[in-house]
Amino acid sequence: MPCTECSELSTHTFRSPDDLIHALGLAAEEANRGVLSPIEEKASPGAAEAEAIYSALEAGALPRRIRYRFRCTSCGDCFSLTAEMTLGTGCWTREANDRS
Repeated sequence: MPCTECSELSTHTFRSPDDLIHALGLAAEEANRGVLSPIEEKASPGAAEAEAIYSALEAGALPRRIRYRFRCTSCGDCFSLTAEMTLGTGCWTREANDRS
């Protein structure tokens, strides 16, 4: 059951690249505010991997697809933000009560 902190974060599909950008900004704001906590899916990259990633980003290369997962710090509900960056499509999903 959603709490008052995350109840406004409902599942929806992005209608445009602007909608995707708004969703990314909102997720960042809520994480900065302490409402959402990122869920780490993999171990942190090693030094060589991190250097390669930063080098690609500095050169202007963006990932084609992204997936971020978050957990509400109040009620534990989980969320997923997935997108095809080149098309500006994707969705924000409230996941089933996965409290792992």
